[in-house]
Amino acid sequence: MSVIIIIICVILIIMLAVSIAMYLVQDRILFHAEKLPKDYEFSFNADFLEINLETDDGNTLNGLLFKVQNPKGLLLFYHNHSGNIEHWSRYALFMNKFDLDVLMMDYRGFGKSTGKFKELNFLKDSELWYNYALESYEEQLISVYGRGLGATFACYVASLNNPKQLCLESPFYSLGYLGKFHYPFLPRKLISKYKFDTAKYFVNVPCKIFIFHGEMNKLIHYKNSLKLYNLSQGNSELNLIPNGNHYNLINDLMYLKRINEIFKA
Repeated sequence: MSVIIIIICVILIIMLAVSIAMYLVQDRILFHAEKLPKDYEFSFNADFLEINLETDDGNTLNGLLFKVQNPKGLLLFYHNHSGNIEHWSRYALFMNKFDLDVLMMDYRGFGKSTGKFKELNFLKDSELWYNYALESYEEQLISVYGRGLGATFACYVASLNNPKQLCLESPFYSLGYLGKFHYPFLPRKLISKYKFDTAKYFVNVPCKIFIFHGEMNKLIHYKNSLKLYNLSQGNSELNLIPNGNHYNLINDLMYLKRINEIFKA
C-alpha cells in the first residue's frame, strides 16, 4: 500500500471519527439552554403574566407576557439558542416602550419548559404560542420577531399565518448553510440531526419582512441574511449593520433608528 493511500485512509478515518463525535454532541453545540427550577419565581420591574401551555405529548411550555397599558398590539418574540426568557427579558422591556405587549417563551429544555430537543416539536410548539396569541389579539395587530434560531420559528409561524409584520435578527439560511462556515470539511447533511431550514419558510411569508444582521457577526455570517433576502418576493427589507455583531445590535444606533421607525408607525 502506497504512502498516499495510507494518508488518505488515515484522513478518512479521522473525519469519520470527528463526524461521529459531532453527531453525538450536537445538542450541546446547538442548544445552550439554561434550566430553571419548576418553582422558580420571576421578578421584573414591569407588569407581567406567567403562562404555561400544555403540549399534545404531555409537556409544559413556559412563557411570559410583558404587559403595557393600552397596548396597540402584541410582539411575539422567539429568542436565540441560549439562555432562557429571564435572560432575554431585556428585549421585552425594550419593546414595551413602543406600547406593545410582548409574549416571550422558552423552548423545550429551556428555562421551566419541559421536553427533549426535537425539530418537529420545536416547530409545533412555536405554532402553539401563535395560536395562544390569537386568543387575545387580532392578527393584524400581531408582530413576530425571531433572533438567531428563533428566526427559524418566527418564519415558520409567519408562513402559516398572516401577522402584521415579521422581524428577523441575525437569522441563518439553514443549519446546513450555517455549518458551511464553522465546519467546512465535515459532511453536514450526514451528521446533522436538524435542518432548521429557515429559507423554506421564508419564501412563504405573506407579510412585510424586516431583516437585521451585523456585518461583524462571526457566529452567524451576514451572508445568511443576504441569501434569504435574495429569495424575497418583494416584501422584505435588508438592514446590514456595519459595526454590528451577534450581541450588540440592540445598542446600535442604526438598528435602533429603524426599529423605532417600524414600531412607531
